Amino acid sequence: MSNSKYMLAGLALLGLLLLVGTGVAYANLNYTQEGTVKVVTYFGRIERVYTPNDGWFTTFAPGREAYEVNVKSFTETAPVRVTSRDNAALQVEISVTAFTGPQNVEDYVRKYGFDEAQRHTRRNQILHGLIQTEARNAFSEYGAYEIYANQENIQKRILEALKPQLANQLLLVTESVQIGNPDFLDDRIEAAASGVVANEKQKQAEEARLEAAKIAAQTKQIEALTYANPALLDIKKLELQLEIERARADGIRNHQGPLTIMYGAGSGVQVQVPAGR
Repeated sequence: MSNSKYMLAGLALLGLLLLVGTGVAYANLNYTQEGTVKVVTYFGRIERVYTPNDGWFTTFAPGREAYEVNVKSFTETAPVRVTSRDNAALQVEISVTAFTGPQNVEDYVRKYGFDEAQRHTRRNQILHGLIQTEARNAFSEYGAYEIYANQENIQKRILEALKPQLANQLLLVTESVQIGNPDFLDDRIEAAASGVVANEKQKQAEEARLEAAKIAAQTKQIEALTYANPALLDIKKLELQLEIERARADGIRNHQGPLTIMYGAGSGVQVQVPAGR
């Protein structure tokens, strides 16, 4: 009777140990979700980086930890204060969209730490400083009245300057840069700059309409000369015959019946296309 009690107690203890061991092993099972990687360390040293394609893994061993690193695109916005070439002050928001290259993950966490919140704080502090510097450089190339009309050039200038810096310093791949609406601290400058852009757009529209009118007038003049001058009319006929020969060479397979080329006042040339060609 006493032996049975000891046996039951031993089995219960064994079952408890198995249950605890299973729970611990399950708690240490890991897998990597899309858009992330897992950095596994062994007593603080990076041992391996796991991607979603690697499937599940375990950290059920002394000294092993797994840290998640987000490699999806993110957008960081920095409000900056800059000045134009002629020293007009303005504020503008610059947004940078980038991501951590998976091939740079080990160096990235070594530089900025394993804790995600601390890592992002350090990264963004440097990123804001780079944005401020390159925004100041880009806006200073233009006068106050030129900034609205050159926002695309300013944006391109900032993107080209930031790409290599983010790659080398932050280990980031830059996707795009967006600039918000420039806000001059002096509203009079903003109104005047808007007026300059509006006048330029109106000028461009008027020049386009004028050019279209010139082309239309020239076209009508050429057509009038063509049909008034018999020699030019003969040239036009030859051009039509050339087009017919080109069409015949290419094969007019879907056409049924004759082709009629009209010219002059009611007269024309009819071309019969043989069936089956």
